[in-house]
Parts: sequence; structure tokens; C-alpha cells
Amino acid sequence: MVLFLFLAIFIRKQFTMARNNDIYSIIVPATAPNLTAHTYTEIYGGDAGCTIAINGVVIDIGAASSINLHIRTVSGGTGCYLLGDPINVYTGSPNV
Repeated sequence: MVLFLFLAIFIRKQFTMARNNDIYSIIVPATAPNLTAHTYTEIYGGDAGCTIAINGVVIDIGAASSINLHIRTVSGGTGCYLLGDPINVYTGSPNV
């Protein structure tokens, strides 16, 4: 019985812990994204937070917090940062 409880708690913790191991190769200010060369999947609020319109929806992001989503359009966002990867990593620049 004790082993069962231990395993239940261990499995629950494995699947509910926050992700902190994502590695992005592109970090740019949200005011200057390159949506044709990069795909962005996270918005970071920076030191002071910001208000940004992503995919036509206005979002307030707190300081030092982030939101994971696929970004298609961006406007505003002074103080925010976009994190992502190059779209074509095979023929893209090796100096990313």
C-alpha cells in the first residue's frame, strides 16, 4: 500500500511540474519580430510586464512571466520578448 501511494505521488509530480527546460534559439523584442524567418512559441513579459496583441487578442503579461502559444501576428508589446526557432533550420543561417 505504501509503495502504491509513493508511485501515485511520484507520477503526479512528474506530470504536473512546471516546464523549465525549453531551449529557444531566437529571442527578439516583440516590437521587431520576423514572422517570415522565425516561428515564435512563447511570449516573455520582461522586467516590467507589457500589453501585447497576439493573433488579434490583447494580452496583459506580468513581469517575469511567460505564455506559451503559437504566434501568427504581433502588434505592440513594448517590453515583451518573443522566443522561438528559425523556420528553416536546414538551410537557415548557421549563426543563429
